Amino acid sequence: MVIPKITYMANVQPTIVANCSPCHIPPKGFKKAFNTYDSVRLNIDEMIARIQKRPDEKGFMPFKHQKLSDSTIMVFVNWKKDGLLEQ
Repeated sequence: MVIPKITYMANVQPTIVANCSPCHIPPKGFKKAFNTYDSVRLNIDEMIARIQKRPDEKGFMPFKHQKLSDSTIMVFVNWKKDGLLEQ
């Protein structure tokens, strides 16, 4: 059985829209923009590090929200592991 690889368009972008907006989605976003493939690809290590933090740790994301589920965090981790595919 072939397990489909995680892609930005199918998996990562919808997860960002659901969990990181409006803060990281222009024009309402006022933090580092994560609304394009390149911006997310270039910041994936920092994103993973911050969403893996505990809510009481400095730099935790999503700020002032509950910690993302392990399965949601794994979307980002597996996307990186799969080679940061766009489509």
